[in-house]
Amino acid sequence: MVPLENQFEYWDSVASLKTFTHPLDFDRFHPLVPKTARILDFGCGYGRTCDELYRKGFQNITGVDSSQKMIERGCREYPYLSLKRWQDNHLPYDSEAFDAVILFAVLTCIPTDIGQKSLINEIDRILLPEGIIYISDYWLQNDERNCSRYNEFQDKYGTYGVFELPEGTIVRHHGKEWISSLLVDFKKLDLFDIEVVSMNGNVSSGFQYIGRKKEL
Repeated sequence: MVPLENQFEYWDSVASLKTFTHPLDFDRFHPLVPKTARILDFGCGYGRTCDELYRKGFQNITGVDSSQKMIERGCREYPYLSLKRWQDNHLPYDSEAFDAVILFAVLTCIPTDIGQKSLINEIDRILLPEGIIYISDYWLQNDERNCSRYNEFQDKYGTYGVFELPEGTIVRHHGKEWISSLLVDFKKLDLFDIEVVSMNGNVSSGFQYIGRKKEL
């Protein structure tokens, strides 16, 4: 993992404070992923989405996150879930170990192209042939506040859409062309816009992508 992606100290510091809100669209997900499927929630935070899947009847869910404090919170709130700390994009699982992988508000926490590509390559490795990837994240916003900070930090980080939050972390919003190129090894099954409240309480334009791993 490149150094810019090592922001777990920040997430440890806010683990008891943040609430995540990206919605799980069960009606789109379940027809593609049976309740017996092996599911990995990468960047699970405190396990909110894992718990939602569990309450929907899914039987084999694993959550991993880089923040020890997030995992500790999740284990307190949902002691019946399998939540683990892992601080590397190279996951401790065999190839083709999962039927589906969920990435909710994860790409936004990985500011660099190389970091995002590394993660998506690893997701491709651990997914079974024709396995499902389900992503929820943020588009580039078009309001004055966001455009101003995109411009402010573009020279520093080399990517329009990467910016620093005042509280001490670096995040990224995404253009449609970048998401398309990032996920070129997956067959797009669904891509739709959502409105989501960010962890700091701002209403933002987001997207959800559901894709299938392409056969070799």
